[in-house]
Amino acid sequence: MNATCIIVLNYNNGPKTVQCISGIMKQTLPGYRIILIDNHSTDDSLGVIQEFLLRARLRFRFIEPPNGITGALPGPDEVLIVKSPRNGGYSCGNNIGIRLAASLSLFRYLLIINNDVVLKETFLEEMVKRYEHLSRSFGTTRIALGATELGEDGNVHHHGFHYIHLLTGIPLNLPVFPSFKYIVGSCIFTPIDAPLMDESFFLYFDDTRYSKILRSNGYILENSPGSSYIHSIGETVNMGLQGYLFSGLLRFYRLHYPILLPLVVPVRALLILYLFIKTRILQ
Repeated sequence: MNATCIIVLNYNNGPKTVQCISGIMKQTLPGYRIILIDNHSTDDSLGVIQEFLLRARLRFRFIEPPNGITGALPGPDEVLIVKSPRNGGYSCGNNIGIRLAASLSLFRYLLIINNDVVLKETFLEEMVKRYEHLSRSFGTTRIALGATELGEDGNVHHHGFHYIHLLTGIPLNLPVFPSFKYIVGSCIFTPIDAPLMDESFFLYFDDTRYSKILRSNGYILENSPGSSYIHSIGETVNMGLQGYLFSGLLRFYRLHYPILLPLVVPVRALLILYLFIKTRILQ
């Protein structure tokens, strides 16, 4: 079958996840299924989501990892909800969905999206069309795609890629030398047999690391400019998240660019200091 498995990862943000599922339901291309991973939320996320699914007349089935699905394969009006026993972060949560999707004889494609994105109605239709065109052109199915990210104001954030400037560790929209191109983790489209993510990356630099994994497995990184989505990105400076970012940066550079660590660490440390001072001033 040509069905697409759409993996949505939720953590303490039921209303955003509801908006995300609403956008999925409007897709012009049929044949998709939704796997929702709840990353051990501590709020009422699941209650909010269940209430929405009931109102939308969608069936849902709870699955406890690591057990696989039992009974019939999910139908087009059914959402599989996996309750993770712990919050293992972005990569761990998505891997639960990747493993589950791969275990079902239903899917050809895999779409991983953040729960704070809303897909345009023709998103999947354009994505599959682009993938099949590139697959014929390159003579391979090992292709991973990003998509055009829009802000809530309609302006383009990027076309599926960011570039890590290797001398500073700062993500850019343009490939300033020397840099590494990676698919932004808010939206990644692959064939169903894509490799797993690196679960040692809890948050931040997980998509950069995953792009390295994809390339090491022979994947070509491309984009689908005709596929677009709206991404709600908060502007609040969160110093706790900066700690995760710094940790992810260190892990990524130790794995791939250890010689550049003496350059990157001071730059990132100064940036965190600047954000800390800015936060205190704004308070």
